[in-house]
Amino acid sequence: MKLTVSGRQLKITQAMEDHLTQKLNKTLRNLDDSADVHVALAVEKHRHFAEITLKEKGVTAHSESETDDLYQAIDQAIEKIEKQVNKHKEKIKSKKIKKSQEEKDKQLE
Repeated sequence: MKLTVSGRQLKITQAMEDHLTQKLNKTLRNLDDSADVHVALAVEKHRHFAEITLKEKGVTAHSESETDDLYQAIDQAIEKIEKQVNKHKEKIKSKKIKKSQEEKDKQLE
């Protein structure tokens, strides 16, 4: 997984990168090495924004989160991405099951 982190009006610290890497590796461990993850972090007064874009073969997912705490915003955005990826995988899985069931039905006829 290729991770790119950028900060808007914010300096990205090593602790932020470590937190992102740890969370993304834990939640998105099923991704290929070809997956591209771009994280943009921003701060405006007391509002913290986290924006994550995931591009993998066949799927593009995007999530945004805004809270008072930067780490909480990161965690929420990662949860949203995880839900989107899981939903996509379930769709693919159900299509495969449907296709295999259709093939079995054709063989029985």
